Amino acid sequence: MKLRNSLVYSLLSIVLLPCPLFAEPNALAQGLVQADGLGTVDTAKTRNLIQAKLLAKRAAIVDAQRNLLEMVEGVRVTSGTTVKDAQVESDIVANRVKGLLKGAFILSEKTSKEEGTYLAEVTLGMCITAAVQKCAARPNLAQVVYDVLPKTAEKDIYRPNDKLEGVESGFSGLIVDLSSIEIEPQFSMRLVTQEGKEVYGPGHFDSRSGSDWLHWEKTLTAAKQSAIAGDRPLVVTASETKNDSDIILSDEDALKTYSANQKGGDFLHKGKVIFVVN
Repeated sequence: MKLRNSLVYSLLSIVLLPCPLFAEPNALAQGLVQADGLGTVDTAKTRNLIQAKLLAKRAAIVDAQRNLLEMVEGVRVTSGTTVKDAQVESDIVANRVKGLLKGAFILSEKTSKEEGTYLAEVTLGMCITAAVQKCAARPNLAQVVYDVLPKTAEKDIYRPNDKLEGVESGFSGLIVDLSSIEIEPQFSMRLVTQEGKEVYGPGHFDSRSGSDWLHWEKTLTAAKQSAIAGDRPLVVTASETKNDSDIILSDEDALKTYSANQKGGDFLHKGKVIFVVN
């Protein structure tokens, strides 16, 4: 189909990278979103082909950035809010999201000339978390929304009077097996006891660590092979949630997690937690 002058087409997509990704199209679980943008310029209206190429590429980038924003705004922050809601409520979040869009990086680009029209195709990527290798040293959306996540009050933090007898020391992290329940990842997920006391959540995490407080894998095997939770992770299973964000642990697993963390160098504070979901 012949492209009309100054017409811009757009195409949305989410990448399934060759790392352990899942639950498409959930961008939070994937760690990175990708959007394609197309831009065209009539060469007769430019000074030369170089200018036409640059203008077409610029139009394609703007198109891809617009598509990225639409995708990112749908990411869940809490069970009842999205990134779009957070931007409305916080100018700081809105400005930081704009900064992420401006910093979106080119994954691929292509230009071509046909019948007096220059066409540019650009694929941009934007980091949602630091889980993907490409995003390890880049700003990400998790960092942007961290300050607006609800933090549990001290009185509601789980602090048992007794340590669980027989829990070994030396655990390097935590793996929570959620494979038996349906759950959609969000930034504000937390582990709680049956009484609602928080075992782990955003408030437990050191946001200056440069890592994430939540990580995701599709299988228990992949989680155990991940470097996130270390060589000797504690594995617990949860089969119940509340309000789509609170993952309920049994009393025994809550005690195990608390005690193992105390003996394991506070791996919760370092964000060494992986959720296994289908």
